[in-house]
Amino acid sequence: MKLLSVHDIKQNRSFIQSIRWEVTPKIFMNPSSGPRSEAGKCIDITYGYMLYVDRVNEKPALMIMMLKRMMSQNVGHIIGIPDDLLRDAMNCKCADCIGGMYPITGKLEDWLKKELGVS
Repeated sequence: MKLLSVHDIKQNRSFIQSIRWEVTPKIFMNPSSGPRSEAGKCIDITYGYMLYVDRVNEKPALMIMMLKRMMSQNVGHIIGIPDDLLRDAMNCKCADCIGGMYPITGKLEDWLKKELGVS
């Protein structure tokens, strides 16, 4: 699994554009639990990248999940994230934390978007 810094990711515009901010662990594990389009369809979780918080060596870490049609996989984690933002994400409601995966919080998402230059 790759260790990537925020600076590394900032250089990869293609990756940044492929981040699926709307996909959470709960939606990933159960797509029908997420919001639906106007046509009533579930969120498509077969492309892009989902960011979520998990424990790595007993510490919270920001993980990258590559979403695929048949088998999604973890491809790395991002270092250099403020510890307080990661710890805060691990205090989510039980219903939103699934399979040891914690959704990113609004504060963490805002911080990431600012650091990555995403509007």
